Amino acid sequence: MCRRNKHCTPKTYLQLSVYGSSVESTTHIPSVSPTPPTSNNSWSRDEGLPSHISSNNGLDNSLRSSNNNINNNKSKRKTSSEIEAERMTMYKCIISSILESETIYLECLDVVLQYMKALKATLTTSQPVISPDDFSTVFYRIPELHAAHSSFLKGLRQRTGVWDSKASVGDIFKTLASKLDVYAQFLQNYQRAVETVRRCSSQSAQFADITRSIKLRSLQGQAQSLEDLLHRPVARVQKNALVLHDLLKYTPESHCDHEAIKEALSLTQNFLTHLSMMQTEAMFPILIFIFLVLDKLKTQDRPQRHLVRNSFIVELVEGHRKLRHLFLFNDVIVCAKYKATGRAEKFTFEVKWYISLHDIVVLGENIFEAVRETSPPNLVALKSQASTVRDQIKRQETHSELKVVNRINLSRGEKRRKKLSELEAQLILASPNLPLRIGKRNGVTHTFLLTSEYERDQWGEAIKVLQANTPGVGGNSLTLPELQNWITAYRSFLKTNMGTFLLKSNRDESLLLGDLHIVVNSLHGLTSPANMFLCFEVDSYGHFFRKAKTKCSDGIEPHWNQDFIVELEGSQILRILCYEDNSKEGIQLRGKAHLELSRTWLSGSLVERRVSLQDLVLVLSLKFLPPEATLRGVPSGKPSGLFGASISQVCRREKRSVPFIVTRCVREVERRGLNEVGIYRVSGLASDINKLKKSFESNPYEAEQLVKEVDIHSVTGLLKLYLRELPEALFTDELYPRFFEAFSAADPDYRKTTLLKLFTSLPQLNQSLIVYLLEHLVKINRHDNLNKMSLHNLATVFGPTVLRPALKTKTPTQEELLTASTVDVMAQAGILHFFLKRRSNEEPIQVVQN
Repeated sequence: MCRRNKHCTPKTYLQLSVYGSSVESTTHIPSVSPTPPTSNNSWSRDEGLPSHISSNNGLDNSLRSSNNNINNNKSKRKTSSEIEAERMTMYKCIISSILESETIYLECLDVVLQYMKALKATLTTSQPVISPDDFSTVFYRIPELHAAHSSFLKGLRQRTGVWDSKASVGDIFKTLASKLDVYAQFLQNYQRAVETVRRCSSQSAQFADITRSIKLRSLQGQAQSLEDLLHRPVARVQKNALVLHDLLKYTPESHCDHEAIKEALSLTQNFLTHLSMMQTEAMFPILIFIFLVLDKLKTQDRPQRHLVRNSFIVELVEGHRKLRHLFLFNDVIVCAKYKATGRAEKFTFEVKWYISLHDIVVLGENIFEAVRETSPPNLVALKSQASTVRDQIKRQETHSELKVVNRINLSRGEKRRKKLSELEAQLILASPNLPLRIGKRNGVTHTFLLTSEYERDQWGEAIKVLQANTPGVGGNSLTLPELQNWITAYRSFLKTNMGTFLLKSNRDESLLLGDLHIVVNSLHGLTSPANMFLCFEVDSYGHFFRKAKTKCSDGIEPHWNQDFIVELEGSQILRILCYEDNSKEGIQLRGKAHLELSRTWLSGSLVERRVSLQDLVLVLSLKFLPPEATLRGVPSGKPSGLFGASISQVCRREKRSVPFIVTRCVREVERRGLNEVGIYRVSGLASDINKLKKSFESNPYEAEQLVKEVDIHSVTGLLKLYLRELPEALFTDELYPRFFEAFSAADPDYRKTTLLKLFTSLPQLNQSLIVYLLEHLVKINRHDNLNKMSLHNLATVFGPTVLRPALKTKTPTQEELLTASTVDVMAQAGILHFFLKRRSNEEPIQVVQN
């Protein structure tokens, strides 16, 4: 086995080879180093290193240049027998490395097959580990892959047991290549299989324990997860092509294997080309490796073009927002506009501009002024209009269920749906505000707007990786007609990310509206202490928005115990991003996951989920409350006479037990104000409070959006203002003196009993509103370690607002006013503190009357 050349041993070959097992164990490759590390082995490229041997997983210059010309002078000085001996040495090294690598790969498939059989046995029991559907998805085509490679390895061992220069192995490789349809089926299902493994791991602790750490003999007991093992066939596909390329290089045309290996290589190359067209975003960044393999195998003078990343995006053109589609290929970035057609596909792309890969410059945000727009969109007004139309559609549908549907109602409904689609299209343009600036070296700069920092970083990372590892195509060799024809011709093959709203024809009922409650518990799987934090994003109007961020938690098993309320507006996906804040290396992304939000598993009570974040597991709980459960719906009645109107008038008009303005302010405070220092004690801006007041009195849809935009202290200021301007305090003018007298009593038992009886005597609407506010204030107090608002502080702020004496007809003296106000304020705070304390201790605040 390769004994003539001291550098060429199977072990060395495996360490250097793309085909070797060391690369296969690299399951998730976040990015590629811009400068590939050099090999420690003394065998350099100048000594004829085979093309699929690489010092950095096949991503060094050996993938971009041939070494054939380097040895021409040396070869002329060698005899034909010496050349043949060297060829045979290399040929044996390649075959030996294949045998060793194939043995490891087959063991991986063996182990997966064993786990498959073990889990299958539980399907017929009363408590299966996973469902039959999940079982079929996870292990799809594993038996067929195992059979194909078992036959391949057995045949190769038999043929190469005794070395012979005329021994034939080409038909074995051709047979394996002919079974690539099994790989195609596996790869088409791969993303579903991985998502199923992650979902099952989060739902079943038993499944997670079984599949988290699987040890292999050939890897010296190195632990692999089931997800790692499922990735093996993905990595294997690209390696097959490279080893066939090298076998063909060291197989003379006169040899009987030459044609068979050539056919096997052609089959594999065609398969990879088709794969690169059909699979894009789901398998990034592994596709970059496939693209580089294809570039190595190319027969043209320049690399084949492959789509790496694409998405709809908003471009700022001369101060105006334009909807665009951005395509990043391995040699060029192309920006196209959507062009409507009358055909079935509804639209096509018209190329607006392009930049050759190595002419692209991603510009930093800090070197530019703020984005300037000619007519900035009014996001609040657009969301308000969309909410109005959406509620009109909902009310019409409810009305239609009770009465006969006529042609007029149908026509009106269609017009409203069309109007909603138009508003949502405007929201797609209006929502993003994070700039991504891409320029041409020494040329024009293009500004894009995104909503997610993660998305912006991914575009920059993709360009960086490609520029570091892909040969560029010069600007003069690219033409706009060529790129236009390419995109047009291959449009049906391009799996483009169009976003939630761009392709829908009508309202999709699976989209969620309401509140998502997230309780973040703990993170598991770290091998050493680390400072970790999490970010949560949800999609809305086709874009992802960051909605929540945890504090940093340090340790080997970080715990947060934080809860968030995330508002869902036509949402389908929760994106979870896990970061490590390292003092030396900065902030690094450690893992990410997508949770599909669905009513099938979300409910009104907390559901615990274990979410796989690559090699980490996050434990969290979620629940979903629709608008009707949160008192969130905007009232249908006219809002005139809101401030200064009695509770009974407002509730009767809005048909609810708690006024909309109260529930909306409380929800907003609980969404983003629980940890705010001095919440309810710090004053808000008077201008913002007045703006909110006018909005709630004239257009509650606009008010619902505006309350999300202003400072949180302005929201609390509005709530306090509304309660102060009630014509009668919540504890009523009639009962206030009796509350005051009961609180002043010396006997604590009498005081308690009397206060509880008096509370029960309040009107029912007043009781409902007070209980609602008490529960809210108790929730505020549970975060007093951060917001510094004790129950006493909250009682001091709200006491004079919800308890106050009736206005007297006789004008009191200044001294009487001072004395009365001091005594009253102390009593008002004390009375409210009494009820807050009982509510906090989960004690009853009402007396059940017989």
